[in-house]
Amino acid sequence: MNLYGAQHHILVHSNAIDAEAHQHTFIQVTIALENYFQIEVQGENISTAGIILNSSVSHRLQVSGQPLVLLLIDSTSSIAAAFKKYMGNQAYVNFPLELSKEIAEFLKARLPLIHDAETYRVFLQQLMTLFHLNHTLPVVTDSRIKELLQHMKDCTDSEHSIRNYAETFGLSSSRLSHLFKENTGISLSGYLVLHKLQKACYLIFQGTSITDAAMAAGFDTPSHFANTSKRLLGMTAKDIRKDSVFLQVSSLH
Repeated sequence: MNLYGAQHHILVHSNAIDAEAHQHTFIQVTIALENYFQIEVQGENISTAGIILNSSVSHRLQVSGQPLVLLLIDSTSSIAAAFKKYMGNQAYVNFPLELSKEIAEFLKARLPLIHDAETYRVFLQQLMTLFHLNHTLPVVTDSRIKELLQHMKDCTDSEHSIRNYAETFGLSSSRLSHLFKENTGISLSGYLVLHKLQKACYLIFQGTSITDAAMAAGFDTPSHFANTSKRLLGMTAKDIRKDSVFLQVSSLH
């Protein structure tokens, strides 16, 4: 399993996803790299080569031995807005088979070439073009938001409170959240969920115990981290650790 951690999404390349029926606030895009896969959406069993799910839509995805690419996108981000425009108010949209095949071939060819934030940025832009979606990353212009992003990139503490961050910059929580969304295209609360999940995964891949990684990343308890990982990624922390690679590719940092 390869996990790519970006500022407004997580990309997972795996052949072992086991998620019970659940829903979350993220937009979810799933592409099969070989054959069709089965997914249950709001009680309906669907066979597809590529699908996009709207936020807060109940679904169940259990795939073993079949390579998939899963994109979990914060629903408030600019990239999510592009997908929402594509799907409208529908709970889900299946991609045309030919498009799914084209994207699958692109993913198989390009994913092995990603090794840093810049190659990932080019990859993501090309991927969005294949989806026929227009997307440009926002430019961070506010010095306070730049400082906050750098602080979170370098953070060594487990405290990730919006209120504390706001006090640091002499702002109200609502004002900081507004500035963050304006400069990055993602909500601060959504960013923090991804940040904590990515930080915990990074620490685990560095050899930190699951319990210590969960607490260091700011989760209330190890079980909170386990539940978040299972709900969003379809795998437990133990599953993540097995033969996995994590690459931080955030380009807003």
